[in-house]
Amino acid sequence: MNLDTLFDDLLTSGVTLADPQTIRKLRVLNTVHLVIILSAPFLGLFYFYVGAVAPFYAAVISGVLMALSLLALRKTRNITLGGNFAISILWVLVFVISWNTGGITYEGVLNPSWMLKGCLVLLAVFLMGYLHGTIWTLIAFFEMGLVVYLYRTRFQFPNAISYDMAALYHLATFLVGFLIIVAMAFLFQSDKEDALAGEQVRIRALREFNKHLDEVLERSPAPTFVIDRSHRVVRWNGACKKLTGLSSEDVLGKQVWEGFSMENGRSLADMVLDDPAAIAENFPEKVLSKSESGWFELKVLLPLLDTGRETIASAAPLLDEDGGVRGAIQTFHQSSASAASDPVSPDGAPVSFDELSITPIFKVDGKGKISFWNKACEEQFGHDAVQIIGVNASSLVARKYRNSFQDATVKALDGATSDHLTWRYKHKERKPLYVMARVYPVAAKTGEEKECAVVNAVVTELALKLRQAEVDAAEARDRLKNVSEEHELLKRNIATFIRGKNDSREA
Repeated sequence: MNLDTLFDDLLTSGVTLADPQTIRKLRVLNTVHLVIILSAPFLGLFYFYVGAVAPFYAAVISGVLMALSLLALRKTRNITLGGNFAISILWVLVFVISWNTGGITYEGVLNPSWMLKGCLVLLAVFLMGYLHGTIWTLIAFFEMGLVVYLYRTRFQFPNAISYDMAALYHLATFLVGFLIIVAMAFLFQSDKEDALAGEQVRIRALREFNKHLDEVLERSPAPTFVIDRSHRVVRWNGACKKLTGLSSEDVLGKQVWEGFSMENGRSLADMVLDDPAAIAENFPEKVLSKSESGWFELKVLLPLLDTGRETIASAAPLLDEDGGVRGAIQTFHQSSASAASDPVSPDGAPVSFDELSITPIFKVDGKGKISFWNKACEEQFGHDAVQIIGVNASSLVARKYRNSFQDATVKALDGATSDHLTWRYKHKERKPLYVMARVYPVAAKTGEEKECAVVNAVVTELALKLRQAEVDAAEARDRLKNVSEEHELLKRNIATFIRGKNDSREA
């Protein structure tokens, strides 16, 4: 291990697996520790030279305590505890020095040594947030009140700094405080830039997610369209084009095509967007299923489609981060009678499960065991058909989603098609495997027990990107909010200090 690695380990307290904000705070706090530890002996020698005994001992003891604080921070890695302890040591050191060197007098109320207290407040804000900065600010106000009270009682404050040295001494104090404030300003600005960079990463992730979502919708075999709050079509996939003969250029930005309208002249998505409660009231005999989240599945007759073919329409509201409705999505499927049989190929002709090699499909019998497992399942899930057939189907599903899976299969065995559900399966190699699935009842042959078919669409990449996007968005929002508050506090403190200096000069 070279010197650079050792020094970096010292500044980070040995922390490697943490977010950049935590690492940055540890670096700043440990840098403060090292600066005080290294400067304490020289500061003590200076006050010993001018005959200020109390500041000499305070400087030496502060150096020792800061070394202990450095070790404690490495042990606990608690920034709040370590930050407050370090600030307490420095606060007492500055108080003792200012008390004995003319920093607390009538003139000393505006003495540059008070700038150092302001720097400690800013350090508390940076390390531990606005609340701790407020607490230390209140302590500073209490200390100022004590000074004013002692001054009014004609208390004689000691001053170990000679008259010919006082100007240079206070100027040096002013420059130290000013440099620290400038350094804190750079730190706040750097944090703000980091937060903005994180926000840009989140935006790129969301763009990639939206692009991936468009690809999923476009490749979906189920006709699907999406409308916004103004009832304008904003997505129209290829299956919709094939079903209606209308391209996306023909419908985007317009009202839903009239061929998707029900008896009342409106599509199911339009009704979900405006008044979902009226759906069950106006079409009670057509509702196949619904959920509390606003999802509906209806058996509808669309006269303009395939000589009035009866189909199943599903629609659900799309919500924003605050829970407000920002649109609706609608899909179409074959009727329940068709769903009970084998699926259909893209040209509408019935095919057997063996031919659907690109779609992971398996069957579950009445005992809840897997009775069929196609090649796509072997490829996606990693389990061979010979090994998996006869196994309890629910054991294939992650525990969190098991109840939902069991409910869907039980209902399908009774003849009900499930809605679109999201599950996580157990891959043979323990890799994450998320799917969007539907469970269909399968018409039992004479003399055989009932079965249901689970049709899966793998959405692992989409699910992981969505989760990461949500985490990045939450972290970026919190970080940007904290940095903005701290940046505003810094500007207010600098402005207050400048006004105070101007007032003192005019006086």
